[in-house]
Amino acid sequence: MQLSSLPQNRRATRGTRLGSLAFALLLSVTLAAPGAQAAGLRQAASLTPQSPPDYPDREHVTNGCHISTITFLDRFLAAFPAERGEPLVITMLNADWVRRPHTIALLSWQGQWWCRDEYFGVFTLDRPVEAKPDMKQLVLRAETMLEKHVKTVMRTAVAASRSAPPTSMSSEQRLREVAVVARTVPFSTTIFWVKCGSRELPVAFFRPTAQQIAVYDPLHGTCLAECSSRDDAKIVSLVASRLGYHVDGVHAELSSPLGTLVASVDLPNVASR
Repeated sequence: MQLSSLPQNRRATRGTRLGSLAFALLLSVTLAAPGAQAAGLRQAASLTPQSPPDYPDREHVTNGCHISTITFLDRFLAAFPAERGEPLVITMLNADWVRRPHTIALLSWQGQWWCRDEYFGVFTLDRPVEAKPDMKQLVLRAETMLEKHVKTVMRTAVAASRSAPPTSMSSEQRLREVAVVARTVPFSTTIFWVKCGSRELPVAFFRPTAQQIAVYDPLHGTCLAECSSRDDAKIVSLVASRLGYHVDGVHAELSSPLGTLVASVDLPNVASR
């Protein structure tokens, strides 16, 4: 649900340049409504309720707040193309009472700003929509209103209590999470295996925009970077190194019509900085 920051960067909104990559956790990306299946969703949304739909996730993944958010926004904007929506990075009080970066959806609804959280659903900011909003003020408002909303939800036992994410996972556990992401996010996704000594750890790689890459690792969440490189394996290697892994090689799991695995490439070890 929450993301740990990179080893030497505890702020989700501060980038760190490594080669051609400018790293940052969970940068906000405005998503355009897709054309596919939009007509059916619009028909279902013909009767507009007072609050926006929260579209609960069918499956949750560890440290998956960003994954949940972009999946929600893809569906929301398809159903309501006249509304606005984008990921919003805030800080949230975790189960261990430490504030960490957390991604929620910021969306417009009938002229008002609302937010949607992966586990706690939708809540209003009680602020009118503006053409050029003060994002810093919206972040502060979202943090305040989310905490109030969480307390209300917890009192009514509508949602599960907060729990701390795991600090270690087996390759099999990681693969289950990565596979969910690969079939959930609204972007073409490749599973990469990062070789670290005797272990191979799976991650999910996708491109939210032509100039942006995303890597989901179950223990760290989703890392985004502005990047013009088309060498996906090298990008994954660099991101994994920045996350603290000692990378010996990377290979992409690409399914052919026969279901075989192809595209194996070894990369030099990149020390974590």
